[in-house]
Amino acid sequence: MIKNKNIIFIGEFLGSCFLVMIIVGSGIMAENLTDDNAVRLLANTIATGAGLFVLIISFADISGAHFNPFVTLAMFFNKKIKSNVLITYISAQIIGCMVGVMIANIFFEHEFIELSTKSRDGMNIFISEIIATFGLIFVIFATLKDGKIITAISVATFISAGYWFTSSTSFANPAVSIARTFTDSFTGINYQSTPNYIVAEAIGLILAIYIVKKIIR
Repeated sequence: MIKNKNIIFIGEFLGSCFLVMIIVGSGIMAENLTDDNAVRLLANTIATGAGLFVLIISFADISGAHFNPFVTLAMFFNKKIKSNVLITYISAQIIGCMVGVMIANIFFEHEFIELSTKSRDGMNIFISEIIATFGLIFVIFATLKDGKIITAISVATFISAGYWFTSSTSFANPAVSIARTFTDSFTGINYQSTPNYIVAEAIGLILAIYIVKKIIR
């Protein structure tokens, strides 16, 4: 059972903060250690997948381990949470992701806030991010009945796979997309590309909600 708003906020803030620290920090570490982009992506993938699994297991019984405004909205539209906690969830996720990117930047002696110069544009990337977000939300709802361990494994492995089979590298999270705008590193995204990612993620969300309502009981 989900706890009160203060506990939800703390859980989602901490989980989102650690998620972005893991994504951005491992990307910077990989960037510092090698010039091979395949190795960089592999290192980033392993860290993100491992981190997601641990964070979902740790916070599932505290806040539900959403760490993503669109997961929270999907939960609301599928009547898993009530409207009175939406602001709590989404504000905690966005603030947590922003704090996470600043801490990761500081870890590696970057400016604590810096604008990314990494362009991620193109219809191929836009479509990839639709599919990534759709897949993430579908996987969550398809495995919820199986318990938090199965959901954690499924989400972690899907996002790990998404780093490789999509050209967008599967952000699938508007709060993470915003945060990654503020690191000029391997995992960054130029602010001009960020809105396209969020729009694509919103389309993926809408499609997922429709399909989940149709085929998952």
